[in-house]
Amino acid sequence: MNISQKYNKLFEQIKRGGIVVVVKKLGALFYLILQIPIYLISFPTVIIIRLIRPWFLIRWQELVSSRIGHFAANTELYCCERDAGINTPSQRYLDVFYLRKYVCNRQLEKMWRRELTMLPRWLLFPLFIVNRFISRFVSGGNYHEIGNNADGDKDVYNLIQRSKPHINFTDDEETKGKKILTEFGIPEGAKFVCLLVRDSGYLDRHKKYEYLKRWSYHSYRDGDIDKYVLATEELAKRGYYVFRMGINVLKPLKSSNPKVIDYANSKIRSEFMDIYLGAKCSFGITTGTGFDEIPRIFRKPIVWVYVPLGYIITNNEKDLIITKHH
Repeated sequence: MNISQKYNKLFEQIKRGGIVVVVKKLGALFYLILQIPIYLISFPTVIIIRLIRPWFLIRWQELVSSRIGHFAANTELYCCERDAGINTPSQRYLDVFYLRKYVCNRQLEKMWRRELTMLPRWLLFPLFIVNRFISRFVSGGNYHEIGNNADGDKDVYNLIQRSKPHINFTDDEETKGKKILTEFGIPEGAKFVCLLVRDSGYLDRHKKYEYLKRWSYHSYRDGDIDKYVLATEELAKRGYYVFRMGINVLKPLKSSNPKVIDYANSKIRSEFMDIYLGAKCSFGITTGTGFDEIPRIFRKPIVWVYVPLGYIITNNEKDLIITKHH
């Protein structure tokens, strides 16, 4: 993108977003000015890090914290590959991570911080930029970037099923989760299912974070929650409670069955319970969206209602696959 195109894009964003976008752009400019000393310090720091590489390798990576599916799956697969010795250095090394500006779920962030070494973005991102800049003149910068997993969020080595979850709840969090379940009327030890039917509400909600980016190209993945009511009531007959998951959904789940809970529209919905329910459910039912990865990284079976057909994958020998009717 040339300078003229960048200016045109900037003016278009301001035209659409008004004063909100202007304030955000000014805030970003002010932040960049404050970062100048950090960038200056980063140059000698990166040089030192490169010089000590033969004896001790330091690598960094940005976690995809803005999207819950990638924040969960990509990070869990990094841990699995690390433990299996896949895509890991043969020498002594330290991997450090930083988050994107927007974090989709603070509870998930808290749990990953207990497993990984995370440093502030304002500290590591300049190192990343300076290292890339130096790499234009001196090769070797790629050694200091952790990079992607073997295949992004795809478990091509079947590591998830053959290992245990890398994040867990503390005793206090377990107590908190069980207490909130009782507030929903769930008896202790009762079985429940997480149902997620994707619609455009969640990504449209993120326009304010991504400057009015249009997400309509994802619409083929959307489903209609009304078509899942019979399934939820059948599950209730079989002894399951059903939590309809989601954030900023377009339509309510209409069921008078007390075991069918429209959690997405509940006042008790929280980022903590999003993770807790996904981790503790008997299984998940999904049309294919980011939250699927929460049950997945906690090794829960999933029923996938897939679109498109070419995306069919499985992650667990107990997974089931069906498709939309056409």
